[in-house]
Amino acid sequence: MVNEGEPPQGGHQIDFGSGPQDPPPPPPAAPAPPTAPPQPEPEPDGAQPTEAYPAQPFPAPAAPAYPEAPLGFPGASAPQSPAPPEAFGYGQPEQYGQPGPQYGQPGPQYGAPQPGPYGAQPGPAYPGQPYGGQPGQPGQPGQPGQAYGGQPGGPKKSSKGLLWGLIGGGAVVLIAIVLVVALLVVPAITRSSVTAADAVKGYLTAVSKSDAKTALGYLEGSFDKDLLTDAVLKESNKLAPISHIAVKQRTSGSTIGDVAATFSVGGKTVTTTYQAYKIKDDWKITNGVQMVSFDSLKGLDASVNGVPTAKLTEPYVFPGTYKLTLPSKYFSFKGDSTFTIVDENDASGLYDVQVELNDTGVKEYRSLVRTAVEVCVAMKTLSTPCGMDITAIDLSGATPVEGTVTRTLTAEGSAALDALQPEVSGATPTVVSSYDSVSVDMTLQGNDGQTYSVTYGGYLDTPTVDFGAADPKVVWEQ
Repeated sequence: MVNEGEPPQGGHQIDFGSGPQDPPPPPPAAPAPPTAPPQPEPEPDGAQPTEAYPAQPFPAPAAPAYPEAPLGFPGASAPQSPAPPEAFGYGQPEQYGQPGPQYGQPGPQYGAPQPGPYGAQPGPAYPGQPYGGQPGQPGQPGQPGQAYGGQPGGPKKSSKGLLWGLIGGGAVVLIAIVLVVALLVVPAITRSSVTAADAVKGYLTAVSKSDAKTALGYLEGSFDKDLLTDAVLKESNKLAPISHIAVKQRTSGSTIGDVAATFSVGGKTVTTTYQAYKIKDDWKITNGVQMVSFDSLKGLDASVNGVPTAKLTEPYVFPGTYKLTLPSKYFSFKGDSTFTIVDENDASGLYDVQVELNDTGVKEYRSLVRTAVEVCVAMKTLSTPCGMDITAIDLSGATPVEGTVTRTLTAEGSAALDALQPEVSGATPTVVSSYDSVSVDMTLQGNDGQTYSVTYGGYLDTPTVDFGAADPKVVWEQ
């Protein structure tokens, strides 16, 4: 038995990996032999201890087969089953008077207590603890070093945990601040980044999709909305769809901007300029719609893209295509009846819309006038509703006798009735007149018993027919 403080007898080897878990209590201390080298006094905490063996500049041994305590977990203890030194790369057991392990032997733990008295029985070797052992526990001789690569000392668990806690808590606060700033600032940036050109592009896109409500949201002002509807836009895009929209801002300011827009309407490329004003955070277009007039179609029961024009007062239209239709069987448009309206110049074209009697209407007009002329020619009176009034005729002193007038439609007159050229009145397009001359021969009796022929005078008035009436008739106008 080797007493504490005594050197082993007979030069026996000390096995660092085969001792029991806890050494037996030592017997009463015996006086140390004079040959025992003196032990150095422990250095104060924090001072560099004197190394019993030279630290090797090689990395720490590989992780042992025994599980380590979790990193930074307070109170972690070494495994209870020791492993032979070879498991940790120590090599052969140490003998007195020989140097310690040559490879993988870490330097002493910074601030760790020095090994026991020279020649004391070493305790069992345990797998190394990460970042040092329990605070306040002395290191074991031959136990693997705690710092990586033999570097002295490791950070304390409590300081590391506090550091990570502060960093984690700060990160959470920072993320919360970023989220709040994003929620408050990003919408404002988005609003402020919208330009007049964006508003025009959005407007024309809504029009191309027949979305009247969205399109109206881009406009400034109040309008008669009878033609600003989805149904009218759908008909417009059916006739000539809007596509290939491109916008370019020409001038810009803090509250006003001009935007050039180019787009296709039924395959035809058109270009126009829109003016936009900034109101709060939104850009509003001031000339997005155009006012139109259908006065030239009064009385014709015309429709535009399926909407009757009779009740329209001050109609406005979106950019697009508009087709006029007439329910009357007597009239047709003189010229185009389909219009592409993008700007005010296009809108003004509706003022020049004209209608005319179609073949059916012309035939009906000629028939009505001939009937009226024949009725009038058959009259014997000095005056008639169709003209040919001869009440003031000069018979060279004689007086015309009432009821003695004879009127005869000549061959030339009959041919003229067959070739009448009706003209539509500009003020009221349903009213049609003809200014052709129709010759009629007339004779009458004087109070002197003579028969007189009318050479001059007695001409027909202008035959006019209102085809907008429920029962069209000839009305004679002077």
